[in-house]
Amino acid sequence: MTPIRIAHIVEATVGGVARHLIDLTSHLDQAECSCTLYLSLQRPDSWRDPLRALAARGIAIRELPMTCVTSGATVRQLVSWLRQDEIDIVHAHSARGGYVGRLAADQLGLPAIYTPHAFPFQRTTDWRRPFYRLLERRMAVQTTRIICVSEGERDEALMAGLPAERLRVIPNGIDADVWPAPTSMQRASARRALHIAPTDLVIGALARLVPQKGIDLLLSSAVELLPDFPTARVLIWGDGPMRKSLERKVRQWQLPRTEFLGATSSPWHAYAAMDVFTAPSRWEGAPYAVLEAMACGLPVVASAVAGHTDYLEDNNTGLLVAPETPDLLDGALRSLLVDAERRERMGSAAHRRVQQSFTLQKMVEQTAEQYREVIAEVTH
Repeated sequence: MTPIRIAHIVEATVGGVARHLIDLTSHLDQAECSCTLYLSLQRPDSWRDPLRALAARGIAIRELPMTCVTSGATVRQLVSWLRQDEIDIVHAHSARGGYVGRLAADQLGLPAIYTPHAFPFQRTTDWRRPFYRLLERRMAVQTTRIICVSEGERDEALMAGLPAERLRVIPNGIDADVWPAPTSMQRASARRALHIAPTDLVIGALARLVPQKGIDLLLSSAVELLPDFPTARVLIWGDGPMRKSLERKVRQWQLPRTEFLGATSSPWHAYAAMDVFTAPSRWEGAPYAVLEAMACGLPVVASAVAGHTDYLEDNNTGLLVAPETPDLLDGALRSLLVDAERRERMGSAAHRRVQQSFTLQKMVEQTAEQYREVIAEVTH
């Protein structure tokens, strides 16, 4: 059987998009799906080394700068490579890759699949929102499938007027075996390494420090919360352009027991040290950190945005609060800090939910099925 030749086109080679791409291409059956990656590694925080390492697994990589979404030269180069590589399906990821990739696919008459990983109109509430909705509606005409990574994202697409018959939902998934719930001994070891006392209560976050992730909202809630809980600590893992401004807030507000621990090469040990995980994002696609925290048996307090609302069952696996509401975030965290039994119950339910519904195997197989369906439609 000749494998389906798939072009993955990505500009946003950071965070969850990069993780999704690595997981997907690494686990697809190469005898059925032969992948070539067309990547722009221009962003300063691009996952250059992990993405380039895919070449050792037999995945071809071409580096294609995408500094300007309207660059005709970029589209022409992409068209030339797609023709040369005899591509069968273009799978474009995120907004800029989605735009450039679908233009190139259209020129060659190739079927195009688009995974937005959060539509651009989800990320703004100003004048750009109607513009992005119009652009996505027009580009949908050139798109065979639009893969939403959550039901919430699909709902956003329908409200924007995208055609329902082209929408599919394939949630992100993780390998639950890689993210086991820590034993009590492992938890104690992880906390000792960070000088956390057994009686301390750790509110943890692991995120890129960008406006999207809402860590500033967590700090705002901590202003009221921490004075009432002298054994509570806020620990934040991750890095990004907002780190210095967030650290300034901590100093200006004289927030006690609040630390930025930087990027970590071992997020499992970070989760093992936490009592509660929090994700106060302003918008999301389908965040991996929330899935990982759930798999590790943590209750999650998160904003009620698309992605979070798919993963979390409110009052069962965690607590959902309205976005941009530090006071409600404060209240939700308080309710868990005072109730160890409730934290344990929610964490166990979260662990089971990931194992049952959000596995990497499901994500990969459902995506491969879309490739099969698209090829069948083209060839019949």
